[in-house]
Amino acid sequence: MPSVPERYFAAADAALRGTRRTWWGAVVADERFPDLYDLNHAKVSQDAPDLTLAEVVAELEPSLRAGGSHHLQIVLLRTDAAPELVEEAVRTGLQSSEDAVMELRAGAPAMDDDRRVERADPGPELWDVLERSYREFDVTQPQVTEQLLRWNREVLAPRGRRYYLARRDGRVAGIGALQVADRIAYVDDVVTFPEHRRQGVASSIVRRILRDAAGSGAEATFLLADEPGPIRLYRRLGFEVTGSVRTLLGPAPWLSAGIA
Repeated sequence: MPSVPERYFAAADAALRGTRRTWWGAVVADERFPDLYDLNHAKVSQDAPDLTLAEVVAELEPSLRAGGSHHLQIVLLRTDAAPELVEEAVRTGLQSSEDAVMELRAGAPAMDDDRRVERADPGPELWDVLERSYREFDVTQPQVTEQLLRWNREVLAPRGRRYYLARRDGRVAGIGALQVADRIAYVDDVVTFPEHRRQGVASSIVRRILRDAAGSGAEATFLLADEPGPIRLYRRLGFEVTGSVRTLLGPAPWLSAGIA
C-alpha cells in the first residue's frame, strides 16, 4: 500500500507537464521551471535493490536536456528502496541529504493565538511576502525566485493551495501554506521572519493550517523537516516521525559524464 508521501506526491506531480511513470517510480519534469529541482527529477518509490545510477539517468536525461535543466536530482521516498543506487551516486560525487517525514497523529489543535493568522488571497502582497520568504531558504538566484513565484501563480494556487499570513503589530511576521492532493494534506513553506522569531509565530501558523486541513476532509496530514528545531516544534504540535526521504543532488555535467 502506498505511503502517505507516495500518495501525495503522485497526485501533485500529475499537475506537471512531463511526469512519466517508470518501473521504479517516476520521472518528473516541467520545462516551464527548469531551475526548480523539485519539479525536474527522478523519484524512486518502489523497492529496487538492483537499480543503478545509469538506469535512472537514462530515463531522466532526455527530459532534463529538453527542458534546459542544469542539475541532477534523485528523490527516494523510502531511503532503503535502492541501496545500490545510493552507494553508487555518493561514490560518483552526488550529495546526499535526508528529510524526516512527519505525520500528524493528534486531532486538530484547539484555537489559540492562531486567530491572528489569516488566509491570504493570491495577489501582490502575497507574492511579495513569498519572495521575502524564499530568502530565508537561501534562495538568492533571480531566475529561481521568478520560477518559484510563477509555479505558485500558475500551478499551485489554481489547484487550491492555501496561503496563511501571521501578523504582529500590523506587520507580516510569517507565512505558511497548505496543499491537498488525493485527500492528503501537505504543510509547506512555513517561515517566520527573523525579527519575529521565538514569539510563537510558526506554531500559530501551523495550528491554523491543521484546523483547515481537518476541515478539508483530508485523510492524513504530513510535512517534511530537516532541522532539529522545526522537528521539535512539530512534535509539540502532534506530529511524529514516520519515515524519511533521501535526496541525491549534483550538477548536470554528471548526465553526460559516461555514468555506467
